[in-house]
Amino acid sequence: MKLYLSGLPVALFIRFAVVGLGGVAVDLGVFALLHKPLGLTLTPSSVLSTEVAIINNFLWNDVWTFSDVSQAQQLISQRLQRFFKFNLICFFGLILNSLIVNWLFYRFGVNEYIAKLVAIACVTLWNFWLNLKLNWQVRQGNIEKLSSSLEDVLKA
Repeated sequence: MKLYLSGLPVALFIRFAVVGLGGVAVDLGVFALLHKPLGLTLTPSSVLSTEVAIINNFLWNDVWTFSDVSQAQQLISQRLQRFFKFNLICFFGLILNSLIVNWLFYRFGVNEYIAKLVAIACVTLWNFWLNLKLNWQVRQGNIEKLSSSLEDVLKA
């Protein structure tokens, strides 16, 4: 059983999605801490918590999701370059998320939570694909190795 779906490396995507779910928890936790106990207003709390989640997600993606590429590119300058690209991709993902939510809610009357879930799914694919192609540039052989190791875990 190959873990590919229309050219999408499913094993990497699963790791990317797990890291993303952790990032949501980090974002919400930091937001709650900054907004209520520390008394920051809504916008600074939201911006800072999102950036903390982006940093968290970058680190986990760098050491776990795309570890084969990260290990080959250990220089600080290479890691900083990947971090900058990741931040930029996530920034455009945030804009895309807002556009999708507003479009679905205001144009089609979709429930705001359903619209948000659809936007998250779309932006997750956007972030994954761009990071795969532009940031970590995973090679086909490494994807196949990761897929077979994930298959072994799923069989156990």
